[in-house]
Amino acid sequence: MRPLSRAGWILAALFFAALLTARIVAVFHYHVDSDEPQHLHVVWGWANGMLQYRDLFDNHSPLFQMLCAPIFKLFGERADIIVPMRLLMLPLFAVDLWFVFLLASRVFRETRAALWATALTAFFPKFFLPTTEFRTDDLWVLLWLASLVIVTGGKFSGRRAFFFGLTMGAAFATSMKTSLLLFCLSLAGLVIVCLRRFVLKRDALALSEIVKSCALAIVGMLIVPAALVAFFASKGALHAMIYCVIEHNNVPGLGKWRKPGFHQYLFAIWFPVFVALAWLALRRSRDERDARSGAALALFVITGGSFYMALRSFWPLVTAQDFAPPAPLIMIAVTVCLFWIGRFAARLHPSLIYVLPVLILCVECRLIFARGAFSRHDVDHSIEHLAEMLRLTDPGDYVMDAKGESIFRKRAYYWVLEGITITRIKHGILPTDLCASNDLRECLVKTKTCALYEHRIPEADRQWVRDNYIYGRGVVLVAGKQLGVVAPGAHSFFETAIPANYAIVAQNRTPVSGVLDGKPLAASQFLAPGQHDLQIAAGGGQLAVVWTQAVERGFEPKFR
Repeated sequence: MRPLSRAGWILAALFFAALLTARIVAVFHYHVDSDEPQHLHVVWGWANGMLQYRDLFDNHSPLFQMLCAPIFKLFGERADIIVPMRLLMLPLFAVDLWFVFLLASRVFRETRAALWATALTAFFPKFFLPTTEFRTDDLWVLLWLASLVIVTGGKFSGRRAFFFGLTMGAAFATSMKTSLLLFCLSLAGLVIVCLRRFVLKRDALALSEIVKSCALAIVGMLIVPAALVAFFASKGALHAMIYCVIEHNNVPGLGKWRKPGFHQYLFAIWFPVFVALAWLALRRSRDERDARSGAALALFVITGGSFYMALRSFWPLVTAQDFAPPAPLIMIAVTVCLFWIGRFAARLHPSLIYVLPVLILCVECRLIFARGAFSRHDVDHSIEHLAEMLRLTDPGDYVMDAKGESIFRKRAYYWVLEGITITRIKHGILPTDLCASNDLRECLVKTKTCALYEHRIPEADRQWVRDNYIYGRGVVLVAGKQLGVVAPGAHSFFETAIPANYAIVAQNRTPVSGVLDGKPLAASQFLAPGQHDLQIAAGGGQLAVVWTQAVERGFEPKFR
């Protein structure tokens, strides 16, 4: 590969320093995705001796959370935990870019072109933004790129095949979406072998050698998943693991599966195009270096393009982070096109070869900025919401949230309220053997849950929650309810559902005296579920009955 000049390396270093700065700024500003607290809550569970799937629900493979637990534990309970854990992802991002550079180097003869491919990948919105977040996909992308570095590093046989399988097995242990990546990569390999043998009439691996290499890859691929399966089986949680990771995510009629349309033909339409582009790449064979370069480019085109179109065609639920694995492959192919066009422009002036890459890079930066990576304050809001919950509750208290936003607190309800679970709740197809109860109200009462977030509460339970919990000035609801205007001497009958200590609070903070259930009104009084009778002797006005612990910690009910 043609080396870069000293000035070129200085410019590259300055560029990647700017990239690092941009990433750090994004860590503090880019919105907090609902998956992030879910992952953090599972990591907290591991750090506190809980077992994923058995003790708390999660529908992701476990390797990422297991590896993060020891580091998470070092930070302790803090409302801004999302920030250090996001910063922890920066080294993974740096390794990603190193792998992208190595992959681009397999295609280009010039270091500058490989660096441009790396730069365009780094700022590609569907790569930059998801890898800013704290999520399993950070490790997943790294392992995927590592497997590509291995498979394109030389002849696919022996130790190379085994370590490729080992890396892909670790990727499976991080995300089950690896199944689609492996399908696309295997399809690309099969197409390339067929093109070389039957179309271009070139030497290819013997069938026996292919079978041997695939067998070694499969052996390597089984090691990490088998170890995890054995671990969970030894803990009596194998059934829970199989359900949460595999069965739970397969819901008939989910997403695209219930909406047949033109999108389901995209893969079939585009796949011949990818094969044709791979054939053009394989034709570059002036020497052995060109042949290896063409094979790598063909592999990237078919794998990246097929994965992208498979997501668009038949993957039921598609999220932004799903496009991170094919992004480097697509951007390497795009860079090839940009430099091929640029060579024609360079006939007028050598510097014109960089016009299109610079233009694309500017567009990428503009898109990232437009999506709030550097200007929104969602991280601050997330920290404030968590701080409120931590202030109002103790470590031993149960809370209710959608997907683990409380992070450091046990959830009253086993199931996380994400898209797939909500679909299962609507259709009544949640299993009954993984937790004590699938009834949300029953779980809240049984665990004496006095604090919750209303976000994503199922519609069937939302009114019940509003009847038994009360808003304050923040986003946390606590056990209690509005009593309306109660005049001295009047009776107010009300019901509570959550057994807890309650206090009677007046809107104007004036002292209130009277009788509650036949006993003199105290600053705090335990109320069992059921109806209660309050008679005011002095004070009165707008009143509310509120969980005492919240009142003692500064909670002020929001009166109508």
